Amino acid sequence: MSHWYNRHGEAVFEVPKVKGGGFRKTTIADARKMGLYPSVTTVLGILDKPQLGDWKLEQMALAAFNSPANGSEPFEVYHQHLLTKAFEQVSDAADLGTAIHAALESHFKGQPIEAGMDTYVEPVARLIDREGIQFTEHELRLVNAQVGYAGTTDAVITRNGQTGILDFKSRKTKPGIACTPWETEPLQIAAYGVAKFGHVPEIGANVYISTTEKGRVEICWHSHEDLAEAWKTFQSCVQIWQYLKSYRPPQ
Repeated sequence: MSHWYNRHGEAVFEVPKVKGGGFRKTTIADARKMGLYPSVTTVLGILDKPQLGDWKLEQMALAAFNSPANGSEPFEVYHQHLLTKAFEQVSDAADLGTAIHAALESHFKGQPIEAGMDTYVEPVARLIDREGIQFTEHELRLVNAQVGYAGTTDAVITRNGQTGILDFKSRKTKPGIACTPWETEPLQIAAYGVAKFGHVPEIGANVYISTTEKGRVEICWHSHEDLAEAWKTFQSCVQIWQYLKSYRPPQ
């Protein structure tokens, strides 16, 4: 699903329906009319993700194995049933990830958190303290009109006199297997950093919060040099996205 922002950094994920009232998801046609900017994740959506593709195929195969067709229902009905069964956990995981992000934001702003979320928040708070990280801004919406994208970063940070970007990621982990960044994650950090500072940030970090091993958190740091390379790659992604979509947001 594509996410869009206006030039003030305000999210425009939905627009009013012309008929019947209510809202619908914002499309690229709406973006062209309104001069909206695609989110960082929307831009990166053009990249092939082989691991994700393999995982989706596995989920469909499991759903078909566990719910074989009975021969009495039309293929369209059975197909929709498989899709629902295969990916219902994705929706559940997304909801949990959103709740974890909200709880972390509340905690670091000194606000109360929802009951039960301390299981995820407290280990992160200890890690942040242990790493000597200071938060300066939270859930910051950013627009880079010159390049043509926008987005929301979890936190702007300082550490040992250096400034940078930190992003939280909920992750299904397996015991004994370390968390490593997915290919697009350094690109996200670099894109948010340039939109915030006007240049590649000095440091960046991803904090991984396990949803399968409660209490497990890990951090991965990105150096300025790594982020500089990531920024070059992200700019290429923006150019390809604009070419494929035949849309260049306003400068």
